[in-house]
Amino acid sequence: MTDLTTISDLTLTEGEVRYVLRNLDEEKATGPDKIPAVLLKNCAASIAPSLCELFNKSLSSGQLPSEWKLSNVCPIPKESPLHEVSNYRPISLLSLVSKVFERCIYNRLIDHISSKLNELQYGFQRGKFTTSQLLHVLHNIHKMLEKRCQVDTIYLDFAKAFDKVSHDLLLVKLHNFGIKGNLLRWFKNYLSGRFQRVTVHGVTSQPLPVLSGVPQGSILGPILFLIYVNDLPDSVSQGILPCQCLL
Repeated sequence: MTDLTTISDLTLTEGEVRYVLRNLDEEKATGPDKIPAVLLKNCAASIAPSLCELFNKSLSSGQLPSEWKLSNVCPIPKESPLHEVSNYRPISLLSLVSKVFERCIYNRLIDHISSKLNELQYGFQRGKFTTSQLLHVLHNIHKMLEKRCQVDTIYLDFAKAFDKVSHDLLLVKLHNFGIKGNLLRWFKNYLSGRFQRVTVHGVTSQPLPVLSGVPQGSILGPILFLIYVNDLPDSVSQGILPCQCLL
């Protein structure tokens, strides 16, 4: 009998790869390899078999090409004064081929992962919106006020949240989510050995290693972050006073 609670191996099909290629946004900015989305999209039928073979070799070996771990960071000004580094928003650009690969993996894993996510998680999920979260909060406040109970609300913002994720702890949590075997080994390699460099007006800095965090600008980054913080609501609710932690 197949254990539906765990996933240890993935084998992608040419059809899956071709579908993702054909649905690429042609306006997407290129990554370090400068391969444009319009080329990948228009050549989908021709390149899907080779890419599928390459992707499956990566999954079975647990190795991701180092070229797909390099990102170009483009600083976009968000407010003045512009001489302050904190007033820039970094936009991370990865290889579009690697993002096609990640999208294929995401499409396979999303149902498995979504079924295990805490119901108080509202971020980065289909069918869940900030309005849904707001309605949940208002409903609970109204319910408690009807009972003449005191209601206190604390709003927190995680500064640099994606950048501070511990790789070792994330791998433990992936294992707890049923990601095991070759697939867990692939994720370990996916997170390690990453580099980023800054690009401004055609001038590129030397690459620097990324030692923590989920990859910015990636397809898998948001869902990995959801897994990382998934147990936070349960940890908060174990306090003395009744409370809920919405994410």
